[in-house]
Amino acid sequence: MRLFDKTELQKKYPLITWEDVPILRTICDTVPKVTPDIRKFCKDILKLMREYEWVWLAAPQIWQNYRIAAVTQRDTSATDTQGRSEWKLLDEFVIINPVVLSQSDESDVAEEACLSLPKIKGDVERPYSITIQFIDIKWKEQIHKATWFNARVILHEMDHLDGVLFIDKLA
Repeated sequence: MRLFDKTELQKKYPLITWEDVPILRTICDTVPKVTPDIRKFCKDILKLMREYEWVWLAAPQIWQNYRIAAVTQRDTSATDTQGRSEWKLLDEFVIINPVVLSQSDESDVAEEACLSLPKIKGDVERPYSITIQFIDIKWKEQIHKATWFNARVILHEMDHLDGVLFIDKLA
């Protein structure tokens, strides 16, 4: 796919690419229940995340005021035959109304980027591990533990749901 050829889904949910758009600075509304429309949106945001070849995407980035984000989780311990790190996909899922239950005192500083802030990268300090609670697409409560890169992905998206951008947290 060429960058200037937008898919139908990308036309329906255009990506916001500047920090001064008000919805990116809005605390998103809690989802009171998973309706057929919300379930469809959850499937769409997962598909959009894949289309953009990105590891995260939050509802406000595509003009939707929901506490919903799509995230991937990677096996960051895998290595190839030459000993180089591989980022093997473990899972991808939608988190609805996520809440951090706990986080480690240990932190990690790493470079982050965002689809909504093209060409900007910067180091952000985040907890090394977290435990979150969220609702899944079937309206089931889930508890999920994540470390290192996977924790960073989730926290980056949860920040979007609270109107915070990674540039607000540059180390």
